[in-house]
Amino acid sequence: MSNEYLVELKGVGKTFGSVVALDNVDFSVRKGEIQGLLGENGAGKSTLMNILYGLYSPDKGDILIEGHKVKIASPCDSIKHGVGMVHQISTLVPEFTALENIFLGTEGNKYTLPLKEERKKIEQTSRDYGLEFPLDVKVRELPAGVKQKIEIVRALYKGAGLIILDEPTTSLVESEFQQLLKSLKSLVGKGVTFVLITHKIKEVMEACSSLTVMRKGKIQGSLTKQEISKEKLVKLMFMEKNIEVTESALPKVELPPAKLSGKPVCELKRVFVEGGEKSHGLKDISLAVYGGEIFGIASVSGNGEHELATTIINPSMLARGDILVSGKSIKNRPTLDVFKERVSYTPEDRIKEAILPDGSIKENVLLGHHAEKKFLKGNIFIDWAKVKTDAKKIINEYNVMAPDEEIEIRRLSGGNIQRVIIGRAFISPIDFLVTHNPTSGLDISTVEFIFNKLVEIRSQGGAILWINEDLDELMILSDRIGVLNNGELKGIFKREEFDKYKIGLLMIGG
Repeated sequence: MSNEYLVELKGVGKTFGSVVALDNVDFSVRKGEIQGLLGENGAGKSTLMNILYGLYSPDKGDILIEGHKVKIASPCDSIKHGVGMVHQISTLVPEFTALENIFLGTEGNKYTLPLKEERKKIEQTSRDYGLEFPLDVKVRELPAGVKQKIEIVRALYKGAGLIILDEPTTSLVESEFQQLLKSLKSLVGKGVTFVLITHKIKEVMEACSSLTVMRKGKIQGSLTKQEISKEKLVKLMFMEKNIEVTESALPKVELPPAKLSGKPVCELKRVFVEGGEKSHGLKDISLAVYGGEIFGIASVSGNGEHELATTIINPSMLARGDILVSGKSIKNRPTLDVFKERVSYTPEDRIKEAILPDGSIKENVLLGHHAEKKFLKGNIFIDWAKVKTDAKKIINEYNVMAPDEEIEIRRLSGGNIQRVIIGRAFISPIDFLVTHNPTSGLDISTVEFIFNKLVEIRSQGGAILWINEDLDELMILSDRIGVLNNGELKGIFKREEFDKYKIGLLMIGG
């Protein structure tokens, strides 16, 4: 067997239910390089590396380390083979010191582990690789850039020769990114190899010696440092190649010509929202959504799309600016008041944000509608008979595969849960729908069903703000597309102006 590559994954496949996450993927990394793994959210990048790190088991395919086939069933196996991983969301324990976090998972305890000697090893590792930081300070008191160093040193201390970095710059400011970049290049010079998972062209062009682009669970192509250009990367990320696209793989939907209302249903006026650990927030966003249109927002995760959706529903998040619904300001109004303005919302995360998992379908249908008069008896008590009637109606009209409205919603499949969520959004008359990634992870029949429901609302004169990371879907259904990057609205395209290359370039900071 050839030892040209430090790591090879051959013919790797992985499905989650009906969703194909990885489709016969071949991926390889040479020793002493920073290999970029680039693609949109949902392209399969993290899934592939989670298989290499032992967090997932492949349905098929082989893993080779230095030419030898190995079985990696857990992160412990991965570490034994010299592969470490720094996750997108920090795995450090905030109340522990940096030293304690590095020791975590080390075999032994404070009585059997020679702590003084091990501390010296960690200090030496930090010095050797130029990654020094205070060992006895609690992690919660340290900035994001130092936390990155701790995670890298922890992997090196445990013997990793290859370190996977999953979106490592999400919470870093520019100066911290440059420091990380300097550290990575120094480490490569000392024999360490990296796989950098990212969706940011800037990072690839500055950091990587080679890269592989993924799209919809397939490898689209690989480039050397000399071949990398923005134009090539955008085409690989967004244009069809190595992906079979048939009519059966696309949602069937008819989009009649738009008939717009004379005045906007929702307006954002110079909206500013503070960012979080994983997002840029919003910076001076102004846009208007009219009745009778679907306004798509194209964005890669972490660029302010979550704040855009949630701020309309919870205007107390506003730092500056104003939001108007049907001409009236909703600034500082609570969410229930916003819903009273005939606004509805389907959140991004159907499990964490949209349902009570242990509640019944009936109880989940009531969420967000519990203050509406039609569900109340004497303005105080819930009219459960009415709720039951509407829950049954959703099960029947939305083809929810469930025995009755009393079953716990967590027992349903993801597609059926989403059908309940969409049905709930439409059980009362609405003028404006905010929907965030409503088709994520769903089979084609459910995607098609949701598309047709959105078109139905549009045809009835409703306004829809549709936030989606899948540009192909947006181009099928949107009347206009606004591009959000780094918390800023980079451009708005009318349907006749749609250009996948131009929109894709703006999505990733071109």
